[in-house]
Amino acid sequence: MYKITSLLLMLLILSSCGTTKDSSQGSPDSSDGKTPVSEGTNVDDSSTDPKESKDPIKSKEETRKKLETNKLNKEELAVHVDRTNRDFLFKVTNDKEEDAEIHFSSGQEYDYVVYDESGSEVKRFSEGMMYTQAIKEVVLAPEESLEYPISYNDLTASLPPGEYTIQFIFTDSNHHATAKETFTVE
Repeated sequence: MYKITSLLLMLLILSSCGTTKDSSQGSPDSSDGKTPVSEGTNVDDSSTDPKESKDPIKSKEETRKKLETNKLNKEELAVHVDRTNRDFLFKVTNDKEEDAEIHFSSGQEYDYVVYDESGSEVKRFSEGMMYTQAIKEVVLAPEESLEYPISYNDLTASLPPGEYTIQFIFTDSNHHATAKETFTVE
């Protein structure tokens, strides 16, 4: 019995060898010169082209531009920003002749970012918000729209007087839809 127990213990020790991470490799947060990619970014850092920039910020910008300009990744939908009694209405319309399959990866269907006169971000709707982690799919028929009203009072509650730009962003992963509008807080 002692031999069997010893043999099993030895096998257990041997089977666990090599499964732990080598601490000399460092972690993504260590200061080994590698820049960690922040959560929520969809940047592929596995470029093998030696001509491409080694600067991580430039690389991210180049990848973002490629994704934004690639028609295979996202189709455009028509976007309108209407103003009624100072309130905003972000309206996304399927202007194609076929159905548009809308795919939301969470309960967040849109976002907006407010910029001041210098172009600095001063407010983001999704900041501090929590959304359900449920996939939602909607079929938008031709000429059908989704509307998102935003109250002027809610939007400007924490903003000092001045000129601002609001950028609405549709969070569908299949389609690109964004619009900007300037407004004044008195």
